[in-house]
Amino acid sequence: MADTHTIRPLRTALADGADPDTDVEWTGLAQAAACACGMPMAVLSLADGGRLGIAAGFGLRDAVPLAPLLAATAERRDPLVIPDTRRDPGTAGHPLVTGAPQVRFYAGVPLTTSAGAPLGALAVLDTRPGALSTAQNLVLQALARQAATILDLRQALRARRESDRRAQAILDSAVDYGILSTDLTGHVTSWNVGAERVLGWTEAEMLGRSADVIFTEADRAAGIPEAEMGAALRHGRGTDERWHRKKDGSRFWANGEIMPLTDEGGKPEGFIKILRDRTEQRDAAARNQADAAFMRSVLGSSADCIKVLDLDARLTFMNEGGLKTMEVSDFNAIRGCPWPDFWRDQGHADAVLAIETARAGGIGHFQGLAETFLGTPKWWDVQVTPILGPEGKPDKLLSVSRDITGQKRVEAELAASEARWRGLFLGMQEGFFLGELVRDAAGRAIDYRFLEINPAFARQSGLPGDVAGRTIRSIVPDIDQDVIDRYARVVETGEPILFEIGVPSLGRDFEVRVNREQDARFRCLFLDITDRKRGERRRAAMTELGDRLRDVGDKTEILRVAAEITGQVLGLSHCGYGQVDPEKETVLVTGEWTAPGRDSLAGLHDFRAYGSYIACLKAGADVVIPDVTGDSRTAADASALIALGGRALLNLPVTEHGRFVGLFYALRPEAAAWNPDDIGFARAVADRTRAAIARVEAEERQHLINQELSHRLKNTLALVQSIASQTLRRAGDMNEAREALDARLVALGKAHDILLRGRGDGAALTVVIAEALALHQDRAERFAFSGPDLLVSPSAALALGLILHELATNATKYGALSRPGGQVGLTWTIRDTDGKATFQLVWTERGGPPVTPPSRTGFGSRLIQRGLSSGTVESDYRPSGLVCTLTTPLHDLAAIG
Repeated sequence: MADTHTIRPLRTALADGADPDTDVEWTGLAQAAACACGMPMAVLSLADGGRLGIAAGFGLRDAVPLAPLLAATAERRDPLVIPDTRRDPGTAGHPLVTGAPQVRFYAGVPLTTSAGAPLGALAVLDTRPGALSTAQNLVLQALARQAATILDLRQALRARRESDRRAQAILDSAVDYGILSTDLTGHVTSWNVGAERVLGWTEAEMLGRSADVIFTEADRAAGIPEAEMGAALRHGRGTDERWHRKKDGSRFWANGEIMPLTDEGGKPEGFIKILRDRTEQRDAAARNQADAAFMRSVLGSSADCIKVLDLDARLTFMNEGGLKTMEVSDFNAIRGCPWPDFWRDQGHADAVLAIETARAGGIGHFQGLAETFLGTPKWWDVQVTPILGPEGKPDKLLSVSRDITGQKRVEAELAASEARWRGLFLGMQEGFFLGELVRDAAGRAIDYRFLEINPAFARQSGLPGDVAGRTIRSIVPDIDQDVIDRYARVVETGEPILFEIGVPSLGRDFEVRVNREQDARFRCLFLDITDRKRGERRRAAMTELGDRLRDVGDKTEILRVAAEITGQVLGLSHCGYGQVDPEKETVLVTGEWTAPGRDSLAGLHDFRAYGSYIACLKAGADVVIPDVTGDSRTAADASALIALGGRALLNLPVTEHGRFVGLFYALRPEAAAWNPDDIGFARAVADRTRAAIARVEAEERQHLINQELSHRLKNTLALVQSIASQTLRRAGDMNEAREALDARLVALGKAHDILLRGRGDGAALTVVIAEALALHQDRAERFAFSGPDLLVSPSAALALGLILHELATNATKYGALSRPGGQVGLTWTIRDTDGKATFQLVWTERGGPPVTPPSRTGFGSRLIQRGLSSGTVESDYRPSGLVCTLTTPLHDLAAIG
């Protein structure tokens, strides 16, 4: 049969197998229903304590399978009739229909209380389809009402018995209450156990005795017992709280209540009096009063704002200290105000939540900003707790607010200080970590754990920033035990230590300062001294460079030593020096150093094969490239540089007189930035190297000069001897010879002066001419010079000086310089003759007397003709003046530059 006819409480009871005891009366009622309806079967189900069970059955061996159908009937308000169970979809498949006893008809009537609550069901059943007549229906419903009435009566009787039992149990268990009854004259008729315990008399001792013995003599004399009974008769109840007397004569404080006992007609027939010993409570109350007075004084002196709120959160009380703190002069001005309204924004929401929490019996707590009555903003720490009433439920609310404005100010200052220090901690360049030793079972320090690190330490060490909580060996398993032992000594001795450590993988050096913290903890400060150590290494390298180059006289060895030191200090793959041909844009590497396992770069290289940076070098700019693959000047040819072993490139040009003549280069195998210190060190080495090479070259030049000086001295003595001999031979007398010899020796001396004041390897042509003719320059217009700048060799300078002196002397005697208006023009040019450079100088006289070729050739003329050994001299004696042309190959005249 379908479960849709069941109700949950009844179905649950059936599922539990609950089945009330059968009863003869219920069986008779079921039999009467069957007989009255002419049916072979009947069943009665009853609910007891929310459980439905089969109370009685007639004509059925097992009525339990009918429980769902009976449950469906019980929850109805009208009878449930099924004329043919086989045709009803809800019962067609029921086991009592398909099997024995082949039930074909069902009619059930619900049993309900007077209030309409279901009590069960009464049903009749037949093995044939059928129907109930009106009379049968009425009889079945009457029997159902009778069953409900019987059940009501039984339940009422059971309730009365239970009530009597509970009343007696209460009396017997009320050992703290003295309960006694008397007749109208005050004589005891009953005396409970509590009365024996409180008063000391037994029931046997007090039955029939006057109850006034429990009053003090003063109260008996004052007629208090009679007054209580009279008040009970007049008002139905009398109460008092006074001293009472025990059997042993001692007194106790009790509260009592007396009520009249009446018969069924309401006529008084005695009294019942209830006493309870309240001595302890009275003493406690006295103590409470004293405590209350003390608390009032405490509340009055407390600086906290203590408030009592009703359950609607309205102010009913505020202590004196609170009034002062809140700047309230009269509490009546805020009495009854909603306390949460004193708060704003989040503070208001927190106050409402605290009230709700306290009303629910919890403790509300929050901190917030609120203004006093006069508008002064203050921070408060607030706690709201319930004040429980007699029933243990919140009756009022207690709110205690403490002024924490000063504390908040200090907290803000501390927070700012903490933020400041935390900022310093996070932003400091020095690495820091807080560590804790990890020991084995024997107590030996075998590891340490990071408790906290700052970002600088993470950068310095290369460790991730989230290592806090991890041990060093979990990150670096092969860490040197000596490091752990150092930290352990600091923890064990308390003595700080200072040491330096290098981290090759990072290329950094650190100064480590270790101090003990507490227990197994220590702190480390890492100062990055990489720059200092690099500086020390570079200074040491420069000192070594100076020492090693001091006595080296070979240029190639100088370059090799410089390259080696630079390569080792800067961690290079290649380093060296090369001679540059700026026109051909090539470099010849003559002195180099290469790291072990690297190929040599010695030889000639074309700059353009490695990029376009030659333009920068020609302009005198350093070429600094951290990664040749990422620089526009080298990216296209990066593979060529990488093939040489260079991913990072540094080229420093060496110039002389503004001309790019040399290159100091450095290569690294991996991409890496060249910091200013790297470049400065390389530049210092290059300068020191260039200075050493210059020293060697100067020494070589000095040696050459010494040789040249010896050669010149010999030549000069020979020349003086020749001049003197020729002069004396051709002079008419000694005076003439002396004057001629003096002039020629002065010219020779001036030529030497030019060489000494100029470069040791020659002199400027314009200077040679000007000095040679200075004695004859009596006015600015005498001589006019024109020609390109040219540096002539020492021998050529001497020869030209003597030639020009002889030409000027002859012009003074016989030519243009003998007249005040005479002038001499000197022009020189460089020409290409058959593919060779030729020097030509033309001496032209104007404004002098007419000239004619000399009749004989003197020493001066022969000196002019032979002054240039590989050249020619042509003298044209024109009427307007002498024109003398000197021609010689340029390479015989010019000095080597």
